[in-house]
Amino acid sequence: MVCSVVVGAGSGGCVAASRLSEDPECDVTLLEAGPPMAVGVGRRAVDDPDALRALREQGRTYPDLAATRCGGGVALPYAAGRGVGGTSAVNAMLAMRGDSAQYTSWGWTDAEAMWRRVAIPAEQSADDEIGVVDRALLAADERARRVPLTRRDGRRVTSADAYLAPAADRTNLAVRADTSVDRVLLDGRRVEGVLLEDGTTVSADRVVLAAGALHTPALLLRSEVDAPGLGDGLQDHPSVAIALELRAGPAARDGFLASTVLELDDLQILPLNHTDDGVHAGLAVALMRPIGRAGRVRLDPADPGGEPLVDLDLFADPRDLGRLRSGVRLLLDLLGRPPFRELVAEAYIDDIGTGIDTLVDDASIDRWIRSAPGMYRHATSTCAIGTVLDQRGAVRGFEGLYVCDASALPGVPSANPHLPITMMAERLAAQWSAT
Repeated sequence: MVCSVVVGAGSGGCVAASRLSEDPECDVTLLEAGPPMAVGVGRRAVDDPDALRALREQGRTYPDLAATRCGGGVALPYAAGRGVGGTSAVNAMLAMRGDSAQYTSWGWTDAEAMWRRVAIPAEQSADDEIGVVDRALLAADERARRVPLTRRDGRRVTSADAYLAPAADRTNLAVRADTSVDRVLLDGRRVEGVLLEDGTTVSADRVVLAAGALHTPALLLRSEVDAPGLGDGLQDHPSVAIALELRAGPAARDGFLASTVLELDDLQILPLNHTDDGVHAGLAVALMRPIGRAGRVRLDPADPGGEPLVDLDLFADPRDLGRLRSGVRLLLDLLGRPPFRELVAEAYIDDIGTGIDTLVDDASIDRWIRSAPGMYRHATSTCAIGTVLDQRGAVRGFEGLYVCDASALPGVPSANPHLPITMMAERLAAQWSAT
């Protein structure tokens, strides 16, 4: 019997645990720092169509996790999924695959076959579900499109629903929530198991880290893994959002669900219908193919066991700033079109009421972009395949140690990363089962 420990029950960890446990000769323990997930029962908080409400469910994100955006500066809260289901329980549910040419450029010629293994459903939203900002975007630009959602019968399907629920009766799979891992235990360069924060150990022949792009490198650094490039190469989708004050009327209170995007070249425009007061909403733009990858994750010298130090350094390559600036100009153009003029009373660039009329030239737009908190939380590539990992997801130079989460992606995908991570996890698990 091969004993495997999977650390982290998010988009990659649920796939890894489920696929490994298909082998009756493999005993699998899935460890998750956050709360359990109710699977196959009535409505849950994470099923709310407003993803911001799902994010506010107790324990579903890391309360002390923060990141700087621009090469130092003030660290701002960074929402990363926590608990069984991971970010799949709190994301916007957009079922997007990204550009197949990107996967081919990584050498993943089997990506199309792996997509057929992905168990996450994609369901189109109903016309009466979508929010008012979605409707305005669809009316303002014919290139905007509705995107399927990771739902079934109107209910969110998390990675836990799709992968752990079908495996619930397997006697060789144990899921332990509220169980934090401190480090990987090594005998030289061979894995022996993991040390939990409570001081107990879990022995294993194979350890698969799937704690996310920020926590997986921190675990490896605390474990004194010396793989070159570990924690470097951090990428994300640079983004900004304009806050919208909606005009009074019943229409302004309709619909939280966001299921529309406008994609132009390497830009994504995303409506934000999420509002608790029926008055405020937003419109975001993100750069989906950033060039720069100067971000990094490091342990905090003052508290190595605490949250890592995260510097996204999003605009280390000045070309990315210019490309996102063109996206801001597109936002301003959209807001000037009739569907948005009829919907929006005022538009602001911050929470103190600074108007969009202050964005008058490249310099003012750039200052805002650099100071804005950003909207997307799509960190990847801190343990990238091809640098830290080999093509099977194994940490180079170590035996029995693997990574299967966003940190393993060779670069940030050109789409919201939940489904690309799932496909990558299927790809890695298929290689493990073949050996």
